[in-house]
Amino acid sequence: MMNLEKMKQRKKQLHLTNQELAQRSGVPLGTINKIFSGATKSPKYTTLLALERVLGMYFYYDQDGPYVSMAREKDGRCAAGYTAEDYYGLQERMQAELIDGQLYYMTAPGRLHQELVGELHYRVKDYIRKNRDESRVYTAPFPVELDGDGRTVVQPDLVVVCRRELLDDRGMKGAPDFVAEVVSGSDGKRDYALKLRKYWNGGVKEYWVVDPFKKTVVAYRFQGEEMDMKIYGFQDKVPVGIFEDLVIGFGEFGG
Repeated sequence: MMNLEKMKQRKKQLHLTNQELAQRSGVPLGTINKIFSGATKSPKYTTLLALERVLGMYFYYDQDGPYVSMAREKDGRCAAGYTAEDYYGLQERMQAELIDGQLYYMTAPGRLHQELVGELHYRVKDYIRKNRDESRVYTAPFPVELDGDGRTVVQPDLVVVCRRELLDDRGMKGAPDFVAEVVSGSDGKRDYALKLRKYWNGGVKEYWVVDPFKKTVVAYRFQGEEMDMKIYGFQDKVPVGIFEDLVIGFGEFGG
């Protein structure tokens, strides 16, 4: 267990503010302020564990944004990448996704992001009900264990699942039929690149990147090794390929 001085040193090495540490650990900011100012002399054991869990990680930054690649073991060696079970243990305290054993932090969604996701959910849900379709539609947080190897758990903004046998109490294991991601801040690079590859290789049939900054919808449709990509503007009606006659317009969405 780290003592207070080691925690201060580690926090400085990672360039973490008290607010960032609170967000990633789940410990209230006021509690962290008191601990690091010395006002709290004997923090709770569970609080120290939560802080040490974050401070014991290595944070990296690349073109896809910040992520945690590995944790450091006591002898200084780097431990293996995270697993799905590690992820579920952290998820109560962190807004993150696990991709190929690496933990990526997610940008907190803004108002327009939430409005777009809500409208998409309403349109798809309404279509399913009216057509008595057996599919299910979900919005984040909804864990998707995409590859079945225990090293990837994503949280798409919206998923449509036609094969209900893939659902479980946590979320689902396997590939959704349809995925939509609404770009939010720095997460956009991940949506256009890393997640595109993961969803294509993972067996997703259709993937949308809805970009409120560019006011575009990039619709990818996959069939084996073949990919069809079309770019729509918010003024266009975008057909949902997995359904016969559902089209969604974005022009009336709030800005």
